[in-house]
Amino acid sequence: MIESRAASRKLDTVSRIVPKDKIDFVIAIVGGGITGLAAAYELTIRKVPFQLFEASPRLGGIIRTEQVDGLTIEAGPDSILAQKPAAVELCEALGLGPRLITSTPPRTAFVLNNGRLSPLPSPSVLGIPTTWRGLVHYDLLSPGARARLALERIVPRGRVEDESVGAFFRRRFGAETVHTIAEPLLGGIHAGDINALSMRSLFPRFVEAEVRVGSVLRAFRDTRSGGDGQFRSLLGGMEELVYGLEARLPCESIRRNSAIDAISREDDGWRVTSAGETLRANALVLACPAHAAADLLRPLDSTAAKLCREVPYVSTVSIATAWLRGAVGHPLNGSGFVVARRSNNLRITACTWVSSKWSGRAPAGMVLLRAYVGGSHDPGAVELTDDELVELARRELAPILSLTGRPQLARVYRWRCAGAQHNVGQIARVGEIERRLSGRGIFVAGSGFRSVGIPDCVADGRAAATAACGTMA
Repeated sequence: MIESRAASRKLDTVSRIVPKDKIDFVIAIVGGGITGLAAAYELTIRKVPFQLFEASPRLGGIIRTEQVDGLTIEAGPDSILAQKPAAVELCEALGLGPRLITSTPPRTAFVLNNGRLSPLPSPSVLGIPTTWRGLVHYDLLSPGARARLALERIVPRGRVEDESVGAFFRRRFGAETVHTIAEPLLGGIHAGDINALSMRSLFPRFVEAEVRVGSVLRAFRDTRSGGDGQFRSLLGGMEELVYGLEARLPCESIRRNSAIDAISREDDGWRVTSAGETLRANALVLACPAHAAADLLRPLDSTAAKLCREVPYVSTVSIATAWLRGAVGHPLNGSGFVVARRSNNLRITACTWVSSKWSGRAPAGMVLLRAYVGGSHDPGAVELTDDELVELARRELAPILSLTGRPQLARVYRWRCAGAQHNVGQIARVGEIERRLSGRGIFVAGSGFRSVGIPDCVADGRAAATAACGTMA
């Protein structure tokens, strides 16, 4: 983990004492997750004064890394998508470029179907093979389902409208692909219901391929990169990105443990109230969850607040367990697996073979695994005790990975109401929110709105900061 002044003070609150109603700053940022930090970075390099308000003691939101006994354990996301360049470019700008790493080959991912681990084909795009050879040998699907998938090239284009992930896969690739590929893989990524999640919002490349070419398979037939080779992480874990950003931001502009109580409009800007203190700002960037934005917007625009409140969130749990290599009978020759729920009576939705996927995540002779539970199909999982969750992961992984004994170490990370669900209608909803707020010097950004993943959040935060600067021109 890189050392920085940010790392040493990450749990400290800002001790600067500010008199009421005496401070004017240009832009207020609500939320210290990756979106808010990216917005703050953009303002820093533009030399625009700001104040960032974070309700919790730490910055980074769901990006969190723990170092324990030589293990590098991610509590949240473990990588960034290289195909979307905003996060990689930010790492390079922060001097973290040399610390970016690619997952370790082989990068094969598996689907647990009927108790058996079946590899996803390579090359493939979101579990769909892009070559005839890959399709012929795709034993995850029955021969009839493979034949139906091959006919995708002649399936007529759909109507240009928002559509669920399940409906898109059923229409283009056949019914069997819905529960064997779309549900475990695409639904699992977002811990959501594929019959509600929006294809256009979450996987626009597929929709654009259909519109442009008429066939997804034909559009991606030349794809050669597959699996986790498209992803990057950092040597010491993803929280290095948070520390790198903190180190670039002015200390006096960051306020931890500082929830925003209210915002109100002034003739020449905004009044921001936090912990009984009122400050003035020219513009606001709401880089917080949509439900938090709803609470702040309600006195200003009840319709915009209602639309924000409509964005659903799910809770998930990550369970990390470390094992002696001799206690794991499976070769772990890949990156992990997702679970096809319809054919397996399990509560875990996926398992990452961390020490196989990323080099340096566990000491020699040790194996690090991460299991996941919760989401839209299992909302009660987050309420289980730590011991119950660890035992659940051990019990369900044991027959799959030939585990014996008990883990040497376990960590449980709960993310309550942290997973924004981009369901059908999300794009239209966000468009209407932005239309209602247009010209008022207030901007929404982050995963509750248009962003899907860390790179989108980085780009969205920086764009919102740039737009906020434009209100002062």
